Amino acid sequence: MIDESKELKLQPSDFSPSQKLPMRLMHKVRETPSQLRLAGLSAWRGKERGLAVIAGVFLASLVITTVLSYGVGLSQLFFEESLKGEPFDAKIEYARTPVENSSGWSNNTSTMTGVCDELMEQFNEFSDCTLVLGRQGIHSGGFFNQEFIVAQPLEMMAITDDANPYWGNVTFDYPELAEAGPPISTTRAVRFLGPEAFNGTFADRLGENIIAGLGEWPTPEKMQAERGIILPSTIASEAKANVGDVLDSLTFAYVVDESTLLEATVNNENCDGEVTPEQNEMVYCRMPMTATNLTVLGIYEPWDLGNPTLGPNPIFTTWTVLEESQRAALMDNDHMYLGVTIDRGQLPTSSTADAAEWLEDLGTRVQDGNYTDEGVELYYTDIVSGTITFLNIFLGLIQIFDYIIMIPIVILSIAVLIYGLVLSLEQRRREVSIHRVIGADGTRLQSMVLLELFVMSSVAWLAGYLLALLAVPIVLSAVGFMEFRTGDFDVNPTLSVGATMFTAVTTLGLALLFGRSRAREFIALEIEEGVRKTTTKAEPKRWLHWLAFLFGMLAVVDTWLEMNGSEDGIVSNFFLEGLLGIIGPFALWIGGALLLGRIGAKGPQIMQVLFSRTPLLNDVKRGLKGSGSAESVNRLAVIMLLTLSIVTLAAVQGYTGTLVDEKTVDATVGSDLQVTLEQPYNEAQLLELVSNFTDASITPIATTVPSLFLNDANGGDKLQTWVLLDDNEDILRWSEQAIPGTNVDKAMLAYANGGFTAGEDAAYSLDIAGSGRGDENRLDDVLLKPTDLKSEEITFLWEKLEFNFSSGGANETDPTVLFEAYSSLMEGDWSGLNLSGQDLSGRDFGAVDLTGTDLSNANLAGANLGQALFFDTNLDGADLSQANLKEAIFVNFMGGSMEGTNFIGADLSGAFGFADLSSATLGNATCPDGTFANQTSCASGFSQVPPPLAAPLFLADTNVQIVITPFTTPMDYMGVHEYIPGVPAATMSSSLIIGESSWQALVGTDAVSNYTSTTWIVEVNGVSDEALEALASTLSADFRVSSVLDWSSTHKSVERNGGLIFGTPGLLSLQFVVASIAAIASSFVFLSLVLSQRQKELAVLQAIGASPNQIIRLVLFEILSIVVVSMALGIVLGIGVALSFNGFFDIFGFIFQIFGGSTTTIQRTLIYPWTQLLLVSLSVFSAVVVALLVTTRRALKSDLASVLKGE
Repeated sequence: MIDESKELKLQPSDFSPSQKLPMRLMHKVRETPSQLRLAGLSAWRGKERGLAVIAGVFLASLVITTVLSYGVGLSQLFFEESLKGEPFDAKIEYARTPVENSSGWSNNTSTMTGVCDELMEQFNEFSDCTLVLGRQGIHSGGFFNQEFIVAQPLEMMAITDDANPYWGNVTFDYPELAEAGPPISTTRAVRFLGPEAFNGTFADRLGENIIAGLGEWPTPEKMQAERGIILPSTIASEAKANVGDVLDSLTFAYVVDESTLLEATVNNENCDGEVTPEQNEMVYCRMPMTATNLTVLGIYEPWDLGNPTLGPNPIFTTWTVLEESQRAALMDNDHMYLGVTIDRGQLPTSSTADAAEWLEDLGTRVQDGNYTDEGVELYYTDIVSGTITFLNIFLGLIQIFDYIIMIPIVILSIAVLIYGLVLSLEQRRREVSIHRVIGADGTRLQSMVLLELFVMSSVAWLAGYLLALLAVPIVLSAVGFMEFRTGDFDVNPTLSVGATMFTAVTTLGLALLFGRSRAREFIALEIEEGVRKTTTKAEPKRWLHWLAFLFGMLAVVDTWLEMNGSEDGIVSNFFLEGLLGIIGPFALWIGGALLLGRIGAKGPQIMQVLFSRTPLLNDVKRGLKGSGSAESVNRLAVIMLLTLSIVTLAAVQGYTGTLVDEKTVDATVGSDLQVTLEQPYNEAQLLELVSNFTDASITPIATTVPSLFLNDANGGDKLQTWVLLDDNEDILRWSEQAIPGTNVDKAMLAYANGGFTAGEDAAYSLDIAGSGRGDENRLDDVLLKPTDLKSEEITFLWEKLEFNFSSGGANETDPTVLFEAYSSLMEGDWSGLNLSGQDLSGRDFGAVDLTGTDLSNANLAGANLGQALFFDTNLDGADLSQANLKEAIFVNFMGGSMEGTNFIGADLSGAFGFADLSSATLGNATCPDGTFANQTSCASGFSQVPPPLAAPLFLADTNVQIVITPFTTPMDYMGVHEYIPGVPAATMSSSLIIGESSWQALVGTDAVSNYTSTTWIVEVNGVSDEALEALASTLSADFRVSSVLDWSSTHKSVERNGGLIFGTPGLLSLQFVVASIAAIASSFVFLSLVLSQRQKELAVLQAIGASPNQIIRLVLFEILSIVVVSMALGIVLGIGVALSFNGFFDIFGFIFQIFGGSTTTIQRTLIYPWTQLLLVSLSVFSAVVVALLVTTRRALKSDLASVLKGE
């Protein structure tokens, strides 16, 4: 022994407490590998307690990492999607609006292409650059400033082709732009590209959308030599244009001056072109410019509307088709920018924040320089970061929603973690006390426990972390509950160091903190107490559990009432209902689990009552009693409740979300196909057209939804009214939400029998129940009978507008068409504007189109409005005193009013039309017949002779009177509708719906029989999925068809971009899978530890004569009773939580559907997938049985004497 000591050379200082800190640290570092090895071996020997820790930490790591990496993946996905929408990455403009004789700009194309060259040399971040003549410079950043909406694109005016007369019918209006962003322009733009756009990166990006077989994205040489033009497919289809067509001319408008409507510095006197007021409250002076002899070289599929910085989906051509003087004129008026593409390989993709910072730095460096010998100064308008900013708003909403719905699974994971730690550390309690008996130091005992815990937790954390990173791309690819479509995008959701540390702290840290606390508690125990099998615990605060549960039940009742027709449920205050909808489900879930867990733990007593008289319990009754593991069993009951409730919540809301997506498509398309034609067809013609592209075995059926305007015969507003044709329910895919009540067949029968429904706004206009304004006007979701108290019979009036010619005539007999033709003769288009209350006095408007414009309370005193068109123009309270209204046309048919209009001193001589002057103030106005109003009160009304400007529309010597013939029919009010499948829902709240019989009573049998429409909804039974998409594609290529919407492709878009979007169904699927695994793992792993604690009890039963079979039946009955009761209660609790969560899902589902472009928001009617819930329950039950059999048999094989002695 002395020799060994000398050989080891141990010194007393090696073990001295006063050893210096550096030496102690070095000693610990040297000992760490061996200590970790010993801890690992200890953990391996105690597999049961190790599995409990690993299960808890693994689950917590998986869930928390998934939540964080989901946010990163979602950000990357948004970024990837944003880059696809616009081929141009930046718009580099003049630093300031160009002014003659000022420096910092040039109107020479050679100079500006030189600027492009310098940018490419100085900035390796750019991959392509070209000079573009298009939208004016913005010269400031952000979507939300005035300059952004003032700058105008080059607007298309006309294309001519002597060989193709269809170009004369093409309209370049682009109304979709009004809903896709700020009010910049609603006209199709043209974009003149430089030669660089026809090779390199620009050519690759722009050429991707060229439709196969419809040309190509040409080379620079071909584009210049053939004076090429590239058309969007919508324009090409409307004009029936083909690749190779030679267009005689292309005319567009550019802006030379602008002013606000209020300033009115742009007018006919100082504008040589056309004065055009716009919805952005600006007036522009636009000059026409024409390019000639252009050849169609390609037709492209339009991009989805996205960033509004550039005119979306323009007509592309090259500026080489313009003369240098024309290019200079466009550049002088700021219609120039340098389009650039960024080397996206250099762009940070870790997050949108990193990308935005990188882009901002690039823009700053570009703006800091000046370029070429002329010192051109630039302003950098970043399109990519602008798109990111716009989408980040939506991204934030999605993340808020998704983080909230992940709260239950995060809480569950932490609960499982703590439960596993409790069971695992409880196994060490006696071990710690025994070590103390033999003299172990408390600090070293704590280190021993924590080190073993650290080894197990680290392995579990790493496994959960890596699995979460692998799972997130799958989660994001979800297109429905437990449905995934991979390959649409590529994301790599790598967490930052900070986020990784957070996952480690919240899992490893929690495990170690809890382990340290428990270890200290064990060390502090008296030795006798430590070696006991059980310990005394404080009684939990049951009153708090009850309070949470009852508060949650309020949310359940409130949601149930609203889902079953009640307008407000039990809470009508919006703020309080919002709090109830968010906090209520969590309160119900936690409070319910804790309370119902006590019932679950009483499972054996419950089952004894049910099976006490059966042979099952004859010989084991006395063994069914409480044990020292009661606390652990109670916790297991709570875990079962939590897991099964989350499984139920995820399954119910997941499958409901999938159904909502399907109903959204039904509401959008209407049926299998929605066909929009170039010309109106009747039903037979439409079916013949579709049959040309289907098999003989397929019999398509079709319907359309006519519309007209009706008003109450007793007075009131004209309301748009939709007509449901007989047997439409065989084609249209109705939902219970769409109609009043819950039975579609009964609702259709009521329509056919002369009933009508109203939207909420229409009900308010008619002063009937259903408007929701005031308690007396509230109406639940019920189908009213004619005898019901809230049903009313209303006589509706339809007015037919006709021309009654006393001489002459017209080639077109439809007055509406003639008024539209007259509007095309106007010098300016001021239609559809809101000019209410504006000071427009003294303006020289001349012949302008004011159709549908709101001029209520506007000051038009002394204005020149001779020959202007006032078709359904609101003139309520307008001041037209001393105004020139000679030969103007006034028609108030669908709307418009002259209530309180001031015509004092106005000249109405020769004014033509149909309107009521009796409600206006005439004073000494000159009447249409030339008399003075203070003498005749203009009793003869408006002139019957069309004004000279309208002469081309009528035959010579025409004398015509506008006649309005009224038709009436009574109808019974049925209730409130939501939407019609296949009909845009934007105006449904202010509309009526009637049946075919009521329509026929108003317009006559002939009008119904001969009705034609451009939009038809078609059912093609037997054609679905890819075959349906192929049919739609074939139909849309036909020259008679404008566009086709099919159910299959629309569904693919909606399940990715609508409803609960961008992977949210994946999160619900993840919750379902994780909670199911947690239930199975908890039952298998934790039961092993629970029963290990009962070994001595089982040994005592065995010692007093119990057979192994009796003990197995005893354990099975007791534990299975707890598990079965807990699972049943968990499913019931999950249904309650899903129900209380429905309002929350409804709100965010509504937001997501709106952002996704859906005009119809579908209510969530819960679906209960009992089959899936039964499978999970059976899996848990099977795992429990296996765990019980394995553990119990092992306990029975143990040495009886050793177990009884506690060894």
